[in-house]
Formats: sequence, structure tokens, C-alpha cells
Amino acid sequence: MRMDVNLLDDLNENYKNKSPQNILRNSIQDVFKEKLVYVSSFGTESAIILHMISKIDNHFPIIMLNTNFLYEETIDYKKYLLKKFNLNNCKEVFPNKQKLKISDMNGDLWKTNPDLCCNIRKVKPLQEELKNYDGWISGRKSYHDGERKGIRFFEILNDKIVINPLANVDKSFVSSYFEENKIRRHPLYESGYLSIGCIHCTVKAISSDDPRSGRWINKIKTECGIHYNLKK
Repeated sequence: MRMDVNLLDDLNENYKNKSPQNILRNSIQDVFKEKLVYVSSFGTESAIILHMISKIDNHFPIIMLNTNFLYEETIDYKKYLLKKFNLNNCKEVFPNKQKLKISDMNGDLWKTNPDLCCNIRKVKPLQEELKNYDGWISGRKSYHDGERKGIRFFEILNDKIVINPLANVDKSFVSSYFEENKIRRHPLYESGYLSIGCIHCTVKAISSDDPRSGRWINKIKTECGIHYNLKK
């Protein structure tokens, strides 16, 4: 499905006062039909969109990018959420073994070139999977600030539609959603991990006001790269 900027602007205008649930449901059932996939980290807030999807279509496709460096707690949490929500179409996507053999034979590329590490383990595998879809759903939120501040519900990235149904929610919405729907938080959340990625590049959040302050600590890097324009 091709979409120009004007149509994208219309969508953002029409949905600016709609709930995340409404945006997600209409995107899946009406606007983009069967050409969408949810890319989930199964991190501290992923359960919200997973729960919403379960109320729409429990066979909706979900992708988890497994870098081979995920916390065991994240894998366990994924199993818990899929079972709790009866979601039965989740695919774990792994990095290309040949590329790892060439560029990261010892599994320590994250120390010297974290951007390339993310590219091999997340960006490239996702781009390969997205060939089967017109667009994908992301859990990004504006209140996470940084490069996520000001994101819109509907965007175009690398010729794909990206839908951010949670773009305008705040921390209060997130906390309330977990409580009201009786969803267990990620096992590492109570220990201070407010945003969780790979083992080597994730620590406890430095600031409770900045959920992503524990990612790539002491580095300029703030994103893995799956949200970047690859054509630049």
C-alpha cells in the first residue's frame, strides 16, 4: 500500500483525539487490513499493545527481534504474555549466522561498534521480515523524549507505514493500564530497569524521569536503529 504525505497528514489529523485502542483497531481492521505486523521487544511496556491486539485478533502477526543477547527474564516474559493473551502468531527473528560469523565472530562487537552490532542483530533482520508487509506497529511514546519526542501516530519510514498508537500517552496511562488489566510487569522492572534491550547495553535507569537512561550508558547512542531512515 503506497501512501503519500498528504494522506498521512489526513490520518494524523483525523485520529489526533482518538484513543490508542481506536487507532490500533482501525489500523488493523480498516485502514491497512492484513498487511501490518507488530514489532515487539517484550520489554517493560510492550504488554499494552499486545493486550490491545489480543482484543482485536489473537492471530495477528508479531515479530520479536532476538539478538541472542536478550535477558532470560525477557524470554520468560514473552512466554507469559503470549499465554496470558492467547496470542498465537509470534515469530522470533534471529540475526543472519553468516553475517555474525563475518563481523562478530566472538560476540563482542557491542564493545567497539554498537551501531554495527545493532545493525546486524536488529536492523537487517527486521528489514528482511518487513518485505512481507506494508507497515508495522511500534510501541514508541513521546514522553520517552530524545529522538522519540514529537512522534506522530502515523509515519512513513523506509517506504513502510509505521503506526505509533501510544505516541501521546503518559506514564500515568501506562501504569493505570497494567493495574486495570491485571498484567504483570517485566521481571526486571521492579529492580529499576525501565527500558530493556540487550544484556550488554542495558543497565538500571539512571533517572526515573527518563525511562531510556539505562540504555547504551556513557555512549552518544540512544536508539538501536530500527527507527532510522536507512536511505540517508
